[in-house]
Amino acid sequence: MWIIICAAIVIFIFFVLLYLLRPVYRPECLLNLRDVHVVITGGSSGIGKELARQLLNEHQARVTILARNQQRLDECQQDIAPDNKERLCCLSVDVGQSYADVEKAIQQACQYHGNRPVSILINNAGIFYARTFEETTADDFEKMVRINYLGVVFCTKACLASMRQHGSGRIVLVSSQAGQIGVYGYTSYCSTKFALKGLAESLQMELVRDNIYVTVAYPPDTDTPGFAEEKKTMPIETQLINDTSGVVSAPDVAKKIIISTQKGSFSCWFGINGFLLECLTSGAQPITSILELISQCLTIGLARIIIVGLLNTFYSIVTRKSLKNNKTK
Repeated sequence: MWIIICAAIVIFIFFVLLYLLRPVYRPECLLNLRDVHVVITGGSSGIGKELARQLLNEHQARVTILARNQQRLDECQQDIAPDNKERLCCLSVDVGQSYADVEKAIQQACQYHGNRPVSILINNAGIFYARTFEETTADDFEKMVRINYLGVVFCTKACLASMRQHGSGRIVLVSSQAGQIGVYGYTSYCSTKFALKGLAESLQMELVRDNIYVTVAYPPDTDTPGFAEEKKTMPIETQLINDTSGVVSAPDVAKKIIISTQKGSFSCWFGINGFLLECLTSGAQPITSILELISQCLTIGLARIIIVGLLNTFYSIVTRKSLKNNKTK
């Protein structure tokens, strides 16, 4: 009898806590993207280009793409908006090199779109080197930090005033599943992507009063020209580990990032592996869904067991004698 009473009390307390922990900052309705000014960094290829394509053609947004390569920007504009150039602004800038350059580019973008403030910033620009720690030079580490982390900081700072002027905003940080789990050959890449979550959690707490919502996206390996090129030279261990989870398409990744941005969700994960990693790494991140909270609480133990099995597979690949022999030849 006492067991039943105790169980009932625990259940009652649990649901009271769920009510008290109901979303306190998530937007009340889905964001309408029509004529909204969206800035996408690294938007001339891969996921960024697909984001621009869908935002322009399916949501009728006004888009600014920031990227380094002017030729790719020109090709991108011709590809996704040949007859709609007034809604697409393409600017060449290295987002991780100089805050002054980024700030100037954002000002030019707002002027191009009729002085519309930036409503959404998607920090998608990033590079990665698939090399071991010893093989990655100090300059490579610095370059990775500049683009993958400081580029996010610079662009976010440059857009904040515009968002506050607008009275609301969305900031998306495109991380990676490698920003949730360490992977052989990704020492420089993983560290910069892990850093984005800490930035996002702190930033969301600071911006909640301004009606600005932060989303962190964790895409898995994605079928993009950059990934295909890097795969040619990555260590065999990294290739074999990547092969255990497969590759997803850029249009699918872009579509889910846009939906999560519209909802104001803090996390955007992909597939079963993404869900398991989300449960395990949710920690003290903001709560944006009661259902999400329940699933994390109920799944975290099982998720840990499954991920341990996955890690065992990864370590087995790395310690395989045949791979060692190939490296000593």
